[in-house]
Amino acid sequence: MRKLLIPAVLVTAAALVAGLYFMGDLLVIPPKEVKPEIKLMASVNGRPITADAFRRSYDRFASRFNLPREKSAGATDEVKMSFLNKLIETELLLQEAEVRGLAVTDEELNREIDHLKQDYPKETLNEALERIGMKLEEWKEDRKEKLLIDKLIDREIDSIIHVSDDEVAEYYSANKGDFKQPLMVRARQIVVATEEEAKALRSRLLRGEDFAELARLYSLSPDAEQGGDLGTFGKGQMPDEFDQVVFRYRVGTITRVVQSPYGFHVFRVDERIPPRTLALEEVREDIRKRIFQGRQESFFNEWLTSLKEQAQIVVYPENLRELS
Repeated sequence: MRKLLIPAVLVTAAALVAGLYFMGDLLVIPPKEVKPEIKLMASVNGRPITADAFRRSYDRFASRFNLPREKSAGATDEVKMSFLNKLIETELLLQEAEVRGLAVTDEELNREIDHLKQDYPKETLNEALERIGMKLEEWKEDRKEKLLIDKLIDREIDSIIHVSDDEVAEYYSANKGDFKQPLMVRARQIVVATEEEAKALRSRLLRGEDFAELARLYSLSPDAEQGGDLGTFGKGQMPDEFDQVVFRYRVGTITRVVQSPYGFHVFRVDERIPPRTLALEEVREDIRKRIFQGRQESFFNEWLTSLKEQAQIVVYPENLRELS
């Protein structure tokens, strides 16, 4: 257990004597009691969260989710307090990782960054970061902190969660209705820019030419490389224009030409799968994941509450309200 500057019980008693009060889990000191040289938003076991650090983080958060940052634009104290609470929790978890002797190696960080960079063309990564007011080095530091917290959660939470086969079977029996699969179809498509071209290709298909080959040659859709294969899907998973056609045709038939916002389509229905209840073996791992995630959230919340109760967390709400 971490040695604290002031034990939680003594903090509570001192608060009552000194006329302090609480906001949720956070100890709040009235404005007249606080005169820091550097304006603070909070401190966690003596480590500060400064107003400047809060402002930078909040502005990035607001930019990313298109939230108003000015009070006049509707940014509420409640939103800012909620965000501050997340920063406090992050600091608390980072301190706990430090106590546990956990660290992120350069190799682990570089591997994570290389993986994330795949989501961005290299020439636009810096531009994406600039849009939310973040520099590359700041982004790397954020990823490092996330990896460290993930390591901590894996050690303290995930490693103690076990979901048995019996629990999976019990869940399946109690929730069979969740595993009913509606009518599904497997279909292929060819998409072109004009109705004339679509009709010409349909005529060739009706004469027996290979659908997959024509799709690879002429289709404008990304699935052209797979011969137009759309995979298996149920109603509502594809655009309505698709559903109105493919679920009405027999297996092996070529559909009429269909127009959508993407162009002019010709489909072939390759398979119809009747409605059924998925077998336990088909959903076993999905159920195991559901149970695991439920326990993970419950355990984590209990553990985080325990960390907060043992920590000295001080908030300066008057400084929060002063931020514009």
